[in-house]
Amino acid sequence: MKLLKIIVAGSLLATLGFSAEFIPYEKMAGKLLKENVKNGLRATTDEVKKALHAKDTAVVDVRSKEEWAGAHIKGSMRVGRQSPEKAIGNFVLDDDDKLVKDKLIVVCNTAHRASLEAVIFRKMGFTQVKVYPIDEWIDECNPVVTKYSRQEYKDGKHHRFGAFYAQGCKEKK
Repeated sequence: MKLLKIIVAGSLLATLGFSAEFIPYEKMAGKLLKENVKNGLRATTDEVKKALHAKDTAVVDVRSKEEWAGAHIKGSMRVGRQSPEKAIGNFVLDDDDKLVKDKLIVVCNTAHRASLEAVIFRKMGFTQVKVYPIDEWIDECNPVVTKYSRQEYKDGKHHRFGAFYAQGCKEKK
C-alpha cells in the first residue's frame, strides 16, 4: 500500500512538473500576435487590398467553413485550420510545384489563429508572412462576400449573393 501511495504521489509531482510548461492557446496566440505587431508583421487594410491583386502574394483565410461562409474577403482563399499547410499548396504553387506566391497574409477573425498558423508558414519557406484580422476589414466598411442571401426564399429565384457591408456602413455602389 505504501508503494502505491509513493507511485501515485510521484506521478502527481511529475504531472505538475510537465503542466508548468504548458501554455494555453489564448496566451500563446496573444503572445505571437504581439510579436507580429512588434516586428511589423501585422498587415494593414491597404496591404491586404494590394495583396489581393499582387502576383507574389496570397491572402489566405484560416477560419472554419462556417466562418468563411458567413463573411470573407473577396479574392482571399480559404485554407482552413485543420491542415492549412497542405491546402496552401493549391494556391501558391504552379503546375511544376514551384513556389509562385512567396508572400502571405493570413486572415482570421482577430489575427490570433492567424498568428499561430503564420509560425508554420514561415517555417515552410515563405519569405514574408503577415497576419490580419477580418474584423478590421469589416469595421473599416470594406465589403465582404457571403454564401448567405439577404432576401427571403422565393422559389429559388431573386437571391442576392455577393458583397455586403457591416451594419452602420453606407453600402458603396
